Amino acid sequence: MNSILSLFVFSVLFFFSCKLNLNNPSDPTSQDYFLTNMMRYFLLSDPCLNFKTWKKTYGTGTSKTTASDLILLPNGDYIVSGITRQYIIAGSPEGVTNNFAGTNGTTLNTFLMRISKENGDILWVDYLGEAVSEVTYKPKLRKYSNGDISVALIVKGAEQPGTLNAKSGVGSASALFVGRIRESGTRVWFTYLDSVSIGEYIVSAMDTSNRLHVFIENSGGSPANSPFVDGPAISNTSLDPGTDTDMIHLAVNENGAMIFQRYFTSSGGDYIFGAEANASGLFVTGTSSQGSNGSIHPNPSYQVPFVMKLNETDGTLIWYSYLGTNAELDYGASRFFLQDDFIYMIGSGRYTYGMPAEPIVATDGTNKHFILTKLNTSGATIWNSFLGNSSENVMDTTESEPILLSNSQLLVRMQTTASNGQFSSVPDVTTGSGSGSYTLADVFINPRSGTFDRFHYTSNLPLPAMEQTERIREVCSGKIVRLNYTRFTTTPPIEATQISIENTNLP
Repeated sequence: MNSILSLFVFSVLFFFSCKLNLNNPSDPTSQDYFLTNMMRYFLLSDPCLNFKTWKKTYGTGTSKTTASDLILLPNGDYIVSGITRQYIIAGSPEGVTNNFAGTNGTTLNTFLMRISKENGDILWVDYLGEAVSEVTYKPKLRKYSNGDISVALIVKGAEQPGTLNAKSGVGSASALFVGRIRESGTRVWFTYLDSVSIGEYIVSAMDTSNRLHVFIENSGGSPANSPFVDGPAISNTSLDPGTDTDMIHLAVNENGAMIFQRYFTSSGGDYIFGAEANASGLFVTGTSSQGSNGSIHPNPSYQVPFVMKLNETDGTLIWYSYLGTNAELDYGASRFFLQDDFIYMIGSGRYTYGMPAEPIVATDGTNKHFILTKLNTSGATIWNSFLGNSSENVMDTTESEPILLSNSQLLVRMQTTASNGQFSSVPDVTTGSGSGSYTLADVFINPRSGTFDRFHYTSNLPLPAMEQTERIREVCSGKIVRLNYTRFTTTPPIEATQISIENTNLP
């Protein structure tokens, strides 16, 4: 129920309470008692009426602290996942089930934490093991049908006690940690799955049968493209010559047992950047330089973006759709969002393709633009739009995933360009006053037509600090929470980082 309706109901109840002029609200048989409790119910049931704006930081900014996802709990609190080299709660290494491993300020740890919706306070934190590294496309949290939280992360180091499946090589380079966690932070179960050729990229999706689908990088080299030793044998053969990257698609049931594992493979490099599932099926997006999973590649030897639908029970291919134009040669990664019967993607490129709803604003082949694409769940493109600057490239991998708001607008947040500050693309309305390096832009898009409704600009932090938004979630109509990532240096390797969570109104 939105705020306007709640306020209307509240007003009606208040009016009748006054008209009845009953003064015994403690009597359960009185109408006044009923009206008082009904008013209390409507006030408590609408999060917009109790929504508080705040922004809070986590991590000191002197060592690495980054976040991978944020999800909403039924009571409005947030669960956040990420990695850190420092204790999340200053001075305390303790977690709900497992403590911080290694040396504070040095050892990279994975973590989960619960954040109060009221003020951003940490309610609990847990450490899930040592991390391998930070990746650009970070793993997402998922929910089981009963509200339990699913987590899939790449870890290393010592095994934590209580696992369903033991870590085969304690202290080995990396393993897959899959867990089912309650809202309290306690673990229903967790398990390790081991391969000697795990890479750094991992995404996951939860289907409608509570199967968790994990797509994880499987590296070439020596040893090359080795499957997981736990669970069923892999169901197909890698097409990789041993020098490129495959992905492995594995599914785990709601009790933690692996159902199957299958190579997502071609004779070239294969990467998956997003996976989503709903009643329409299981969909993945990525890039490949050859025909993955038996598909026909339109421009072999170059990375081309794709969307594919897979069978949830065995991982076999149902359909594939390659995007883009051959003139582009190599495409980069993309963000991915599934809503009902439609797929929304945001990537980047320098060449027009299709019949764009919003045209490219520089000569083909010159400046990199964000490319927004809507497809149906059969793989057909509905529209694509180009978002860019006429004289400067857009920033790579600084955009949030798109979300569809309750007001039926598509929202994406990104850094614009390194210098010029604003887009040359033209919306119906421009608001805000942001300018300068790495300006932040909230872009509101008509999801039916692909045209730009509104750009809202905000200036970024003074250099060398830069903030970008990793995730946006809508809390209620007109209210959002942002998960932000701040870098305090522009010189790689980027170690001085911090995260923030921001409860705010839609700009």
